[in-house]
Amino acid sequence: MSVIKVELSHNSYQSLVSDIDRYFSCSDVVLQDDRNTIKEVEFNGEVLVVKSYKEPSIISSFIYTYFRKSKAWRAYEYGLKAAKFTPKVIARIEFFKPLLTSSYLICYKFESDFDIRRPLLDNDFPDRDEIFRQFSNFVYQMHQEGIFHNDLSPGNILIKKSDKDYQFQIVDINRMTFKKIGKKNRVKNFNKLWADDKDLLLILTYYASISNMDANFVDIGLKCNQKNKLRKTRKLNLKKALGLW
Repeated sequence: MSVIKVELSHNSYQSLVSDIDRYFSCSDVVLQDDRNTIKEVEFNGEVLVVKSYKEPSIISSFIYTYFRKSKAWRAYEYGLKAAKFTPKVIARIEFFKPLLTSSYLICYKFESDFDIRRPLLDNDFPDRDEIFRQFSNFVYQMHQEGIFHNDLSPGNILIKKSDKDYQFQIVDINRMTFKKIGKKNRVKNFNKLWADDKDLLLILTYYASISNMDANFVDIGLKCNQKNKLRKTRKLNLKKALGLW
């Protein structure tokens, strides 16, 4: 017997949720298709974003069914908690037969112009320093509200240019922590940017200035980032040596 669990932010989306499989399969606007699939879905004149999570393994499915909230559940819950910093969530949908098989997250579309990979990678990208300055302030505001994104990587940071400044939103939010954030975790949160030292120096310096951190904040951040890069490189080299890449 199949069971469907739904949490919905507004009843006006009930008919979309009730027929989500059809809406999702009919959409041909694919934004991402790797572990999970993300598509644009049109509903009542609105363009929404729907994320379909990869079906978990039997062990993971058992855990998500009985012991731990699923990725869709966490992303919806965290989206409500961090509403100022992420596209507004609309619904989560989970299918159980009797274990969890598939799940969806629905949210409004944030009309971003690019993600932070472009200014990080392109030295000629317009307004790079200003983007880094405003991004530092964005992260600071998150930290001040006790929000820690455990995968603050370039592809998960969307940016929209407005007349006077830049708007930032974070995605892939099922791995977040909500707590008072001390200096150690603040500096560690920049680990996954994969920026070169010059760019990271700017970002950390801006952040330190905003947050009144002491002089060694930037040095610690650069060392932590380098340590993470070395760890990732060793892991990749091991996979290549084992023929897994």
